[in-house]
Amino acid sequence: MRRFSFFIGLLILVLALSSCSENPGTTTMKLVLSTDKGAVSRTLLPQDSTVLDVTKYTVSGTGPHGRKFTKNSDVSSVEIEGLATGTWSVTAKGLNRDGTELVTGSVTFELSASSDPVTIVLDALVGTGSFTMVLDWTLCEVSNPGVTVYLSGPEVNAEETPLPVTLNRDAKTATVSESLASGSYKIRAILKDGQQQVAGLVEALRVSNGSATSGSYTFHLDSEGPSSLTYMNDASGVPLRGSLSVSNDSGVFYDGETYTCTFSFMDPSTVDTENMWIEWYRDGTLVKAHEVKKAGSSYDLEARIGAHRLDVVVYNRNAGSTGSASYTFNVVPNGVTGEMTLLNPDAGSGIGTLDEDAVITPLPGGMFLVVTPNSAKAYICTVSSMALQVVKTYDSGNFEWLGRTKLVISDPEREYVVFTDDYGNTENITCLHFNQGSRTLEVIAGMRFTGQVPAYGIPFTRFTTAAYNTTAGFVYLVDSGTNGYDTFMKESGNTMSAGGMYRKHSNHFTVSDLDISPDGHFAVYGGAGSSKFVSTLISDLGTLTYHVESEDALYPLKFIRFLNNQTVAAVDENGITSYKVVSKNPFTKYKRIEIGVADFVQDSGNYFYVADLGKHLVSYSVSGYEISQLGSTTLESQIRKLCLNEEYLVALTADNRIALFRVIE
Repeated sequence: MRRFSFFIGLLILVLALSSCSENPGTTTMKLVLSTDKGAVSRTLLPQDSTVLDVTKYTVSGTGPHGRKFTKNSDVSSVEIEGLATGTWSVTAKGLNRDGTELVTGSVTFELSASSDPVTIVLDALVGTGSFTMVLDWTLCEVSNPGVTVYLSGPEVNAEETPLPVTLNRDAKTATVSESLASGSYKIRAILKDGQQQVAGLVEALRVSNGSATSGSYTFHLDSEGPSSLTYMNDASGVPLRGSLSVSNDSGVFYDGETYTCTFSFMDPSTVDTENMWIEWYRDGTLVKAHEVKKAGSSYDLEARIGAHRLDVVVYNRNAGSTGSASYTFNVVPNGVTGEMTLLNPDAGSGIGTLDEDAVITPLPGGMFLVVTPNSAKAYICTVSSMALQVVKTYDSGNFEWLGRTKLVISDPEREYVVFTDDYGNTENITCLHFNQGSRTLEVIAGMRFTGQVPAYGIPFTRFTTAAYNTTAGFVYLVDSGTNGYDTFMKESGNTMSAGGMYRKHSNHFTVSDLDISPDGHFAVYGGAGSSKFVSTLISDLGTLTYHVESEDALYPLKFIRFLNNQTVAAVDENGITSYKVVSKNPFTKYKRIEIGVADFVQDSGNYFYVADLGKHLVSYSVSGYEISQLGSTTLESQIRKLCLNEEYLVALTADNRIALFRVIE
């Protein structure tokens, strides 16, 4: 934003009497124009300060018997002869080079042959000016934007008042335009996503008669670092400048660390800090205020993940806001790759009713799909300002079967979402297209199957689990009925179609979990109540072949997951057993980790995360076949379900809240 500075010039009117006037009833008024350092006001320096400099003067007076005079001058002294002695009211105006009035002052006095000099101080600003500011959030991920702008001034103790804001959601901008009385102001702007504050700023503003003040700001700037605080010159011509600095600023700010931010004058010896005040703002919120000392001021900043802005405003308490400086910075998680940082223990407060039946799955673009069958709702959410922000809501009016949802299968790299439900007392499959651009779920013609896929004629009985083959674009749905057949869908061109059916291993008709290797070549599935699992190859057509049982894991399996292309984790309620992948042969046990498991997610990139049977979320890394614990976080309530999408991990807790984590990359 352009910062504007204006020096209120001082006019001293000195009246002197002539001792040798030819008419004893008249005298000569002498005007002497000068400055008075004691009345200087420091404000932000404009780019073209000469427009705001007083270069011309107009003096007018009204005296005895209605006599008047008007005198213009562009020099430092004026003499007005032949004025009658008596009571005079004199007004002086200061003008800029274009003839625009800037300041004024007046005085009433007795003019006599022995009058002492009389001073007129030009300390009243004149007229109005225009102010326009454009705020831009194109660099922010904001799903439900809102911008509020507050103005205080020109009196130093004036309370904030909200300004009308014109919001352009398509252009991602907000515009404020006002006509304001000349003076110094403080403007504060807040960007919100729904009810959640995303960013904020504070700037000093100078408005002058007949001048247009304009500026712009883009929230979450790519460039980071400080700006300098600049005042106009004081009466002695010495520029007063200050700057912001941060201790241990290596260009990277880490979550949880404390940094000392310091404002200091560049040349303290030239600064008169009497009646000077400083305010510190973090993302537009006041965090500290006190009188300024020559040594400056400091603020201890406790870093929190995200992009932030620190503002400092310095002003003379007798004259209003004077100047501001900012420091933009980005805070990243503090830890090693694969660890996670808790961003928000209640990140789903903007979503409707959550309960133990809620389903959370990943969507492309770092978004999440939250389905709540008990309330027949589905929410497409983005992550913004450390919370899940709802961008689209669906209910039974959109999809009549939504309240009977059982499984939801999606993938962060694929555009299709598959649902199973038991609406109408039959097992059903629905495939929808996720439009990332419009953030909507779209119906695919012919991809709602009730009871069976007609072309195959084998009834659906009870879908219990499913998995997405991200590499090949197949979705596998496990039917645990006695028919022994499972169904799969396949991406075909720009749509989804029925892919076929395949028969499971005869001893594992009832399946509790299924997973696909990252390279799409292998599948594993575990039978409910069995301590063994089945590994298979995946054909080019998508069918599962070479069904081979693993070695015995000793305990009934709860989850079976690929940690990478060569390692599988067989998870039971008492721990995790890792297996080596052996093509067309039984996978062999490698190591055991003793930990109770409530839920388990992996990124297929050698990191996985375990919610234990208590309140802990534990992160692990995999190197080859070796597994190492990285870190853990404790929540206030037990974790029911986990969902991982790129750098964000969400946990649905037993108290029906969603905790949001960020994975350190």
